[in-house]
Amino acid sequence: METAVTTLETMFQKAESDLDYIQTTLEFEMMKQLPNGLAKEENPLVLIQQLSVVKSRYKSLCEQLEKISAEQQESTRVVRATLAKTMRLVQEIQQQTGTEISPLSEEEQRAMQRLMYQTPENCPKEH
Repeated sequence: METAVTTLETMFQKAESDLDYIQTTLEFEMMKQLPNGLAKEENPLVLIQQLSVVKSRYKSLCEQLEKISAEQQESTRVVRATLAKTMRLVQEIQQQTGTEISPLSEEEQRAMQRLMYQTPENCPKEH
């Protein structure tokens, strides 16, 4: 998961940096070559200002994504802890009562291992 998080974080940072560079370059080029009589809809400088609004919304969405990711990780941690506790309790009850439940199938064992020991790869995190 950490590799996926690092990759996403790097991609978001690069995208933001690229947008800043493009905005600065476009503003400079347009100030040099822009005729003064353009309508608001045709004015590239107005479009660049709108780009700033989009960047701001993008940054806000990234912050929301970070919060959601943290909550998802915490929920996953709680579910795993609860499942581990439940499994221990079932084993204790089996020992106390002298009963035994049939062992898990291979598929069930693999699913349990994935759930208990691996972190989900699809939980992006943003900074």
